[in-house]
Amino acid sequence: MTAIPRPTVPVTDHAELTGRWLGLLGSAGPAPTRTLHLSWLLPDGTSAPLLVPIDGVPTEPDRVLLENVVGFHTAVAEAEHVAPDELHLALYLERPGPIGPDDDAWAAAVEAVLRGRHGVDCSLHAGDGRSATSLLPRTSWPHHP
Repeated sequence: MTAIPRPTVPVTDHAELTGRWLGLLGSAGPAPTRTLHLSWLLPDGTSAPLLVPIDGVPTEPDRVLLENVVGFHTAVAEAEHVAPDELHLALYLERPGPIGPDDDAWAAAVEAVLRGRHGVDCSLHAGDGRSATSLLPRTSWPHHP
């Protein structure tokens, strides 16, 4: 787990979330391995000060890993004093190469396990660490004053 400064600027739409991922992960070279990064948006749109990298994720979606992500989500909600359904789980699948069918399979698994089975408000981006392509956008964005 990596502690990150709590951004004070809220993320209010999908383009801003893509930009936030690029700011967090922008690197000088292509991703050498496969890592699933977890980050959370609070109800006000700011980020929880935590970035969780899960290294060595397989090419094929790992549904057991995704089931375990629900525990992380619940723990972060508890630490931030919000209900799990008030927290948005933003995922970024960092891996070498262009977007392909394996990424689509991960998006389908995230939708089935996290959204479908557990009702987690989540999104998924993928890229090589220098890019971020939305594979599963957030279903709705809260309105912030």
